[in-house]
Amino acid sequence: MTRCIQPNYIKDFQCDGKICGCRCCRDWRIVLDDDAYKKFSELAESDRADILKNVEWMRDPTEGVDVMTLKLRDDGICTFLDTDGLCSIQKKHGENFLTAICQSFPRVIYKLDDNIFEQSMTLTCPVAAQMILLADEPITFSKVNEVTTRAVIGFKNRLSNVEDFISVQSDAIKILQNRNFTLNQRLKNLYNLFGGKILSDVAFNLKEHSLTIVNIFNKTYNANLDESKKENLRESYVFGRDNILYAVRERFSYILENYLVNEFFMRCYPYAFSGGELQNCRIFITSYRILEFAIVLTVIAKTRFSDDDMAALIISVNDMLDHSHGGMDAIINFAKTSDAENFAAIMLE
Repeated sequence: MTRCIQPNYIKDFQCDGKICGCRCCRDWRIVLDDDAYKKFSELAESDRADILKNVEWMRDPTEGVDVMTLKLRDDGICTFLDTDGLCSIQKKHGENFLTAICQSFPRVIYKLDDNIFEQSMTLTCPVAAQMILLADEPITFSKVNEVTTRAVIGFKNRLSNVEDFISVQSDAIKILQNRNFTLNQRLKNLYNLFGGKILSDVAFNLKEHSLTIVNIFNKTYNANLDESKKENLRESYVFGRDNILYAVRERFSYILENYLVNEFFMRCYPYAFSGGELQNCRIFITSYRILEFAIVLTVIAKTRFSDDDMAALIISVNDMLDHSHGGMDAIINFAKTSDAENFAAIMLE
């Protein structure tokens, strides 16, 4: 029997292009899967021609293969998006004729074993992000006996024992949701869970922390900052950190908690990247510190900073990390090369 573990917010999600401006239908290539292509090919001749004339082949730089994609108009919008914000293919032929990625997004589903799945949602979708991040209550999870999305990511080859993975992921999420501790204390407890050593005589090194964060930020945004500009940015961050960050963590603690929990589950930590559980934990914590850095700089520049502002900023930073090879490479390299003492001094307060 199929078993799918998912946050309970999944059942409440409804796509609404009027809220987000149909963001998922613009500025990115929509891959046409074999199942959808077969359905298109079996339509009546005029309907088939109307769709297939807007299909083109493109090179996938990640996989190194040619893939079929739906054409975008000159303004970057999918050819099939109508002025009412709805998909013309779905309106005419039904949801079953959507491509796998269109039918699934913003859901992210991993196949852990032959009949075991995990499903969540990416913050790339503003509607999903607002629903996930702005909930006052902790994210809860349940098990269902079906998988309704077609775009599935195979993950079983990364796991030696699926049940152990599910158990340790559950333990990590309980730590991240324990509101008896501050966010910093939760991150330390998470680090301990995965075998990280926090030596009592190693103090948090703000200068090294800020230098590391600025360098990663520079690579994430491909900013090409010279040393003088890096130093100015570092000083602004340190100033803002001393005067802003504690209050921000308190004011938006539940939003930041929801972000951490969703990221941990959605990306299948502690196996999101190669390198083992502890290295993945370091990547997770470092990525979160990049978000804090962006928060501090943004709050400095704004006179007011609301819940909606925080959600929008998280979406923006998340998107940038997702699409910045330089930034993620810098985070992964830092996590890989840091020993216990170095990482604790730079990333754990």
